[in-house]
Order: sequence, then structure tokens, then C-alpha cells
Amino acid sequence: MIRSLNPIDLLPLLLSPGTLPPNQGIAYGGLSERSPTSPEALLEHWLPLKTRRHTWVFLERGRIVGLVSLRNCGHPAAWQIDCLQSDGEQCLALLDRVSAAASSGHVRKLFLRLLSDSPLIHQARRSGFSPYKADYVYRITPDSVQAALPDSQRYALRPASKGDDYRLFGLYTAVVPAPVRTAEGMTLTEWRETRDRPAWPEQHREFVLGTRETIVGWLAVNSFRGSGCFCILCHDSDGESLELLLKCAVRSLRTKSPIFCVACAFQERLLTLLEDLGSDRIAECFSLIKETTVKATEPRFMPIRA
Repeated sequence: MIRSLNPIDLLPLLLSPGTLPPNQGIAYGGLSERSPTSPEALLEHWLPLKTRRHTWVFLERGRIVGLVSLRNCGHPAAWQIDCLQSDGEQCLALLDRVSAAASSGHVRKLFLRLLSDSPLIHQARRSGFSPYKADYVYRITPDSVQAALPDSQRYALRPASKGDDYRLFGLYTAVVPAPVRTAEGMTLTEWRETRDRPAWPEQHREFVLGTRETIVGWLAVNSFRGSGCFCILCHDSDGESLELLLKCAVRSLRTKSPIFCVACAFQERLLTLLEDLGSDRIAECFSLIKETTVKATEPRFMPIRA
């Protein structure tokens, strides 16, 4: 039986964490361990936050043997699965349950991120998920980055604001390959809906690099307890901007350890730079998407009111 997580489930989950398979869902913020029983997740469940969490459990003979947990990406039209603790057919049933809930809740896109060697990829494909992007996770050595990369005199880095969305979308359109944009958003509206925005602002910061008129780079920094993670986006040919963004990312996470960088497979220059700086590639991940069927609302005649 599959049902939503209830408060009465917390005690058995806390007392017997080893009864469930390990979590194979990976958050976009890196490799940090996510748990539906963490204080942040519990508040996302039961407080009226903008970013809401949903969790379902798989029960056999009264025991919880499987679990899936997800949160919206800052917009109710897109959900991100960041906790998947299950095996085999239980995984398929849990993902099908999530899909049904997404369809009835007018959610258009479901995202799931798994390690490339995860046994759950087969079950996710059976449930209708398709891989669309490969990411590599690197462990950064801060000292080597600070010593090797110079500061830029051409551009300035500043916190991103809502007014930057149009120019950021232009950068995204120019840099990200079409197959990835098809999954994550071909239009400005779709792109805004699928951008992952955590419920806790202190865990996520964004910066833009450029001048008053142009944006040539974007940096997203995530922190979770002791660790830090960052992502970079800029033109692959702009080596100066890439180096400055990498150095600024390490500076902003200087109090965290370890520090990770998530680089997409299409970011060839970033991958080369990380390798040259002695960073260790510790994981390869696949991003998967499932587009759900949402019931369309047909137009109808309405009476005119004076």
C-alpha cells in the first residue's frame, strides 16, 4: 500500500533508519544527503511555505519499506524528486504514484537525478522518465583554485535580481544545447518554472557577472550544513569569465568543507579547467524528466454581468 507521509510515521523512520534502502535521489545542490525527517524537510511538509514538500511511503505488513519525497522547484508546475529509497517494483509503484499526483495537481514536469550506475534508472525509465543531461561532480581543492586563477579587471560580480531574468534567459539560450532546453524550458515562462529555488534562502545564492548592460556569466551557490556546492554558466569560449566565476565560487564557500562543483557534460572548457586544477571527479549523474499529462480546461460561454 502507498499513502502520504503522516506524523505517526516519523517515529519508526527516526528509530529504524537502516530498514529502508539508501537514498538514491540526488538534489540539484550536489551530493548532500537529503532526508524527509530532517528539520528542514519537516517544516516544508507542514508549514505553508512557497516551496512545498510531498512524501509517500510504501507499506508492507504495516512496515515502511519504501519512500519517495519531492519538492516543487519554487513553482507548482515543476517538481524535483530528491529522495528515493526503494528497490525494484516498489520503486516503479512509488514513481507511478508521484506521476498520478502530479497530473491531478496540474504539474507539468517531474525531474529526477540519479547516479549513472544507479539500479533505479531502469525502473525510472519504465515509469516514463527519460534522461536528457549528464552531469559530473568534482571535489574542489580551494587552495589550488585561489593560487592558479587571476582576478578579472573587465567584469564585476554582483548578486542576481529579478530584473536580470531576461538577460539571464538570453545567456541560457545561447549556452545550453537545444535538447537540454527542450526539457528544462524553451520559453522564458518555462525556464522560470523549472529553475530550482530552495525554500531556505540562506542555502541558495545567485550571482551574475558582467556590466550594467550585459551579463556574461551566472553563478549559483548552495550550502547544506557543512558542505557547499556551486554551478556555473557562461560562454565556453570566454575563459576569463569562467576563471573568475570559479574563483568567486570558492571564495563564497571558503567556510565549507567539502566543496563540490557540478559541471554539465556540454561545458567542455569548465571540465578541462577543473581537471587542470587537480579537482577530483567523484561522480557522474543523469538528469531525467517526465512530462505529465495535465487536463486541459476547455473554453465555455459565461453570462455577462452588468
